[in-house]
Amino acid sequence: MRSIARFATEKRWLVVVLWIAFIFGVQALSSAAGGANYKESFALPHTQSQTVLDLLKHSGQNSQTGQSGFIVVHAKTGKLSDTTPPAGLQDALAKECTSSHHVANYASPWFAINCTNGAATPAPAAVGSGHNPLMASDNSVAIVNIQWQGSQNGIDNFKGVYNDIKKLANDTTQYEFTGGAFQNLAAGGSNASLFIGFFAALVILALVFRALWPTLLPLVSAAAALGGGTGIIGLLTHVMNVADFTTELSQLMVIGVGVDYALFIVTRHRRNLLRGMEMRESIATAIDTSGRAVLFAGITVCIAMLGLCALGVSFLYGVAIGTAISVGLTMVASLTLLPALLSFIGYNVLPRRLRKSVKAGTYVDDHHTTRWARWSDTVQKNKLVLGVVAAAIIVVLAVPFFSMRLGNSDQSSDPTSSTTRRGYDLIASAPGFGPGYNSILELVVSGPSAQDRQYLTKLGTDLSKVGNVNGDSIRVVPLKSDLVLVNFKSLSTPQAAATTDLVSTLRGDFTKTHEQGTSNKIYVFGQTAIIVDFTHVLSAKMPLFFTAIIGLSFLLLMVAFRSLMVPLTAAVMNVFAAGASFGIVVAIFQWGWLSGPLGIGSGGPIEAFLPVLFFAILFGLSMDYQVFLVSRMHEEWVHTEDNHRAIRIGQSETGGIITAAAVIMIAVFSGFLLGDSRVVKLVGIGLGGAIFIDAFLLRTVLVPALMHSLGRSNWFFPKWLDRVTPRVSVEPADQPSVEGDDDKLVKV
Repeated sequence: MRSIARFATEKRWLVVVLWIAFIFGVQALSSAAGGANYKESFALPHTQSQTVLDLLKHSGQNSQTGQSGFIVVHAKTGKLSDTTPPAGLQDALAKECTSSHHVANYASPWFAINCTNGAATPAPAAVGSGHNPLMASDNSVAIVNIQWQGSQNGIDNFKGVYNDIKKLANDTTQYEFTGGAFQNLAAGGSNASLFIGFFAALVILALVFRALWPTLLPLVSAAAALGGGTGIIGLLTHVMNVADFTTELSQLMVIGVGVDYALFIVTRHRRNLLRGMEMRESIATAIDTSGRAVLFAGITVCIAMLGLCALGVSFLYGVAIGTAISVGLTMVASLTLLPALLSFIGYNVLPRRLRKSVKAGTYVDDHHTTRWARWSDTVQKNKLVLGVVAAAIIVVLAVPFFSMRLGNSDQSSDPTSSTTRRGYDLIASAPGFGPGYNSILELVVSGPSAQDRQYLTKLGTDLSKVGNVNGDSIRVVPLKSDLVLVNFKSLSTPQAAATTDLVSTLRGDFTKTHEQGTSNKIYVFGQTAIIVDFTHVLSAKMPLFFTAIIGLSFLLLMVAFRSLMVPLTAAVMNVFAAGASFGIVVAIFQWGWLSGPLGIGSGGPIEAFLPVLFFAILFGLSMDYQVFLVSRMHEEWVHTEDNHRAIRIGQSETGGIITAAAVIMIAVFSGFLLGDSRVVKLVGIGLGGAIFIDAFLLRTVLVPALMHSLGRSNWFFPKWLDRVTPRVSVEPADQPSVEGDDDKLVKV
């Protein structure tokens, strides 16, 4: 590590030029490739949904596999016609077929359009009462079901249709847009979060360092990683499926870990200078000590993010790889660009009042005790009381976690001012529709009976008798001679547990009964069924994912700190932080606490992919804090073998760094509350709450209190295990701290 630091300081111009060239180079390549080409893949191996997706693709029906949504047409005055659509609607929809929005087909009460040939055909046939299933019984509301081509999930496709059709609204006819596809219209808030994050970092770093240049350096380092990371992600989108929120997630991670890493290194460098080290030696020592912790923490974060690939859900592959690349670049920038910039600014890294005396070698440390040193003493003296109180708070916060229900929230949870919520409410309240009309369910019949009208009529009649099925909603959509869809709606809302139970019921005895004695295969499909399968796949693999990530962290920390209790404590603390943050999310978004002030609906399930994504991000950031805290303790333990002193010094010197970095991340995630999307708000509250719990309860109170109580057992490592494990040093030997010399530069 010293050689890297010395190269960066001696060849500082070269390092800076190489970074600038790298950033401009990858951005130019990304631009030359046509910019980012985000697309999502929802492969769900070994599920019925995936079987149907493969069947439709192989049958040339890829247009039936894309996302779908509802255009809701509402007559403000009078009624809608049974036979004639509102003025301009059919022409506008026909034009969408030839636009760049990748629309596959439409179905309305008046006509259906297959965009492969652009021809309008009569509306699909109804089964049951004979009433048109896409028109309310009082003709006040009509539904136009719109579907996009398979894998065409770019937000621009949904926004394009929305922008074109909403122009048709007038004094007599209202148009609203709801359903899964149009829920993407609310995606956003990340730009505001990014701005808030940088502004918060600027303010907090200024309070920490009380000097201009060290305040700017962490942001410059993070900006360099962002510039390179976004360019590489843009290129990555052309070789694999990458979800469109990957860039925003990676930006937030870069701000978080980038400020963490720079804070740790710059603070150590400043302390070295105050101890009388020469400038280049101080930078080299900072990289060789704190830089090692940064390297270890960065690799751990990357491993945590790449662990998402082990879930076997292709939707998360691009997210994991893109974010890991950005974090890796942040780590490299902290170990190369940051020391080069530190050598440029010289003694300007210190507050103005200290520069002259430190440079002249006349600075004398007055050993002033900081608030973190005093707090560390308080924790040691009251370890039992403080530890029990902190643990009790976390346990109480985690209680709602045990009632968490995974799934996918419907548009009833969107803000009342959004078009998705207005459209949902119009459908739910219209006579003949009801809240279940917002669901998307269908039976896929594959076999010779796809042309047998008698068989399909019997199938539809029996389907209408199944509990929770809206019999008036059933309609038959022929696809090929051996393939037909039977669309229907549930009586319960899409997010209700009863709808999930309906999918299970139909996939059981109902389909088996109607397959018996025939060569037909019947599948339950549609976006609602896909969500059921998606939730099942992730739920089944969550225990393995959590165990693998926690187990890996245990092994890495065990090797690094030559201890059994340190990694065990870290593993337990990570579980505590995750459980408490999930509890907060469940209480707000599932139970409805504070849902009014936050502008969200209540009673909906928690999105299935969020727990694993939360845990990967939280694990990475928590490992940063744990490594920074314990590495300083371990360094002091190696010199003195005094457990209490090591914990006091470690906490007093890193407490300000950890809490400062945490406040910045909390500010970033708080910006998510500015968005309209329920999922975005859920991410903001969940991660913001998790960071607060981790930094202000776990690392500040519970971890040091527990380590004080364990005594020398913290550092116990069996001799036989010591012989067989490789030696990896997070912190090399360094001059021990003087009691009270606990980084008085960090006073947040």
